[in-house]
Amino acid sequence: MSKKSNWGRILLSGASLAAMGALASPALAQDADEVTDEIVVTATGRAAAIQDVPLAVTAVSGEQLENSGVEDLRDVTQVAPSLQMGTGQSNSSGTIARIRGIGTGSDNPGFEGAVGIFIDGVYRARAGAALADLPELERVEVLRGPQGTLFGRNTSAGAISVVSAGPGFEPGAYIEAGYGLDDLEEASLEAGVNMPVSDSFALRFDGVLRDRGGYITDTTGGEDINSSSRWSARGQALWDITPDASLRLILDAAESDSVCCGAVYVSYGTTTAIISALTGGLGATPSANGGVPPINPEARTMSVTSGRGYGETTEEIGFSGQLDWDLGGVNLTSITAVRDWKAVRDQ
Repeated sequence: MSKKSNWGRILLSGASLAAMGALASPALAQDADEVTDEIVVTATGRAAAIQDVPLAVTAVSGEQLENSGVEDLRDVTQVAPSLQMGTGQSNSSGTIARIRGIGTGSDNPGFEGAVGIFIDGVYRARAGAALADLPELERVEVLRGPQGTLFGRNTSAGAISVVSAGPGFEPGAYIEAGYGLDDLEEASLEAGVNMPVSDSFALRFDGVLRDRGGYITDTTGGEDINSSSRWSARGQALWDITPDASLRLILDAAESDSVCCGAVYVSYGTTTAIISALTGGLGATPSANGGVPPINPEARTMSVTSGRGYGETTEEIGFSGQLDWDLGGVNLTSITAVRDWKAVRDQ
């Protein structure tokens, strides 16, 4: 083989690797002869190919999110390695989002996050206010690094932009149900319908119901801890006012009732024996006969102080309107929204 042919293969391989890196997003497996579909994102406030966006952004398609079993934003960490999102002592006030390991860490609901979360362009003031079940999605964009220029304050570590599937002009519907044959007895139901009313007006409705039992037993009261029951519903309307202008309206609501967030003991601290001695065996997870019981994390048990609990409820409702208007050389997008979110913790 000639040197020219060898160099041609090397350059072709290098170009292929560069193209894979430029995508910065998981892609579906395709045949070698197929052309990769262009990934379009709105990370800069306008639709553009991801290769042309001068930002560190990971775009995950709705199909990949569905295949990964993503139910809420915490599950997105499975497909976006730079994103970490976990819960401490509470779902509502103890959920923390981090990008590249940077985020605001505290169970204090008064602290504002360093990672901004936007769902259909509407900002969620706390990470816990964005934990409702996600509807059918078009994509999720994870923007790494400071994003204050385009997304405003509270995005010093990055931003998460969730784009849900909107109404379309082709009729369609889906329904999915599940049940777990185990101690948790987890049950779920998801359904949605898309209804075109005319050539310029369409409606869409989505709803989710989920219920799961707890997996830790309170030795004091015998109740299950870390159980969860929640629902969410969303209605949308799309009006193509003219060929150059469209209006999208979204009304959504969600509620959750959970007993969160208990944890089993792995080891006792160095002062446990002293506390137990000073309180007569009543101050450091006492056993039935007093004193400190042996630890067995596999038993999935914990002790909750009488008069206290882990109950937590949240309620939210919101309305938003997005106007997109092509003015000829300039695209105008206006988003107006109002949201109400309430959280009550038993702790």
